[in-house]
Amino acid sequence: MTAALRTRRRTVTIGALAATLVAATVGLAPQSAHAAGEEGWLRIGHLSPNTKGVDVELSSLAGGKAVFELDDVEYGQVSPYKELPTGTYVLSMRAADAPDSTPMISTDVTVQSGGASTVVAYGKSKALKTAAFTDDLQQPGDGKAKLRLVQAATTAKKVDVSTTDGTAIASDAAFGTATNYATVAAGKWDLDITGGGQRGSADVDLAGNTVSTLFVLDDSKGDLTVVPVTDAAATTETPAGGVQTGGGGTAADRPFTDAVHAFVRAFRGLFS
Repeated sequence: MTAALRTRRRTVTIGALAATLVAATVGLAPQSAHAAGEEGWLRIGHLSPNTKGVDVELSSLAGGKAVFELDDVEYGQVSPYKELPTGTYVLSMRAADAPDSTPMISTDVTVQSGGASTVVAYGKSKALKTAAFTDDLQQPGDGKAKLRLVQAATTAKKVDVSTTDGTAIASDAAFGTATNYATVAAGKWDLDITGGGQRGSADVDLAGNTVSTLFVLDDSKGDLTVVPVTDAAATTETPAGGVQTGGGGTAADRPFTDAVHAFVRAFRGLFS
């Protein structure tokens, strides 16, 4: 195998009971009581590999009042879901600890009634882009798991993801896009990720009745890495917790606050 096709094995466990896991990534789904109201759910991800830590602010379109803030968000980190009234908001990202600086990027985002969305900043810093993905948090039932792929690795225009037995999870997933969800049997899956002359892999343990997103990112050595996030699980009633990834590091369950300071800062090339 050539140096350009280095394979990095990463072992990740995604469980329904986050409290029982040392490295859990959790963003849990709203139940029908919330879906019936005039509110929706939003989370934000920093997927730009050469953009340093940022402060994120979501403000109301009318009046500019800040709705919530995230401090010192680093590459590979995805916030928990935040419940918000329906409507349009302005999302701004600035260099960390520079509140008066010009935003690196500013975009409108819309919260739909009863819906959930993931808004990400991706690409290199000189060509920073945003994308909003609609999240399907409908759980697949006992014994099944649902997952999709968000392709944000700048070293590959398209990536393929398949199990080691040849089952395709995603084919030709283009940079900056999210695939459709695939339903698979719950349990352990060995995934191979290829694209752009690079290769990555992940051993993923999917709990039953869960929905997950696999974020494909650049690792510190130019290969592909996978950051998994549990979007929905059957164990709680509202979205809770967060992901501390550092672009390929471990994750931990955290409560949501208006200013999240506890993101892991270290970029780790391999899961331990």
